[in-house]
Amino acid sequence: MSAQPLSDRTAFWTESLAEELLRFLTGRLKCPDIAAELTHDTYLGLRQIVENAPPDNTRAMAFRIAINLAVDHQRKAMVRDRFGTDADFEMLAETIPGDAAQPERILIGQQRLEALQLALAELPHASRNVFLLHGVDRLTYDQIALRLGISKSQVNKLLAQAMSHCARRLAD
Repeated sequence: MSAQPLSDRTAFWTESLAEELLRFLTGRLKCPDIAAELTHDTYLGLRQIVENAPPDNTRAMAFRIAINLAVDHQRKAMVRDRFGTDADFEMLAETIPGDAAQPERILIGQQRLEALQLALAELPHASRNVFLLHGVDRLTYDQIALRLGISKSQVNKLLAQAMSHCARRLAD
C-alpha cells in the first residue's frame, strides 16, 4: 500500500471494528470490562502504527494487536494468581526513575494536549463525558453506563465516536 495523505489515515477506526474487537475480546477473556479496556488499548496501538506507517490491512493489524494485548493480560493474570499479588505492573514500572523529558518533547506534549482539549470541546456532551469517564477516571463500561443511565452498547458507541473524532482532529 502506498503512503496515504494524512487525512485518509483517520479512517482506520470504525464503530463496527470496535464492536467486532469487543465481541472477540469478550469471548476470549470472558470479561466484558477487560475486553472494553483492551479494545481501547487496541485503538491506541493501532493509531500509533497508522501514524508511522499505515499497514496494508488495518483490520488484521487491529486483531493482531488485540490478540497480543489479550495474551499479555492473561499472562499477567497468571503471574498475579500464582504469586498472590494485585500489584499493577505498569504502575511499578512508572515508579522507576528515568531520564527527564527534554524541552522539545515537553513542548510537543503540551501542543498535543491542547489539540486534544480542542477536539474534546468540539464533541457532543455525551461523547465527551463518556470519553473522560473512561480515559481519565478509568471507569469501566458498566460503571459509566450505570452512572449515566445508558446501556453499555451506547457507552461503546459514544466512546468509539469520541475516539474517531479525536483521531481525525489530532491527525490534522
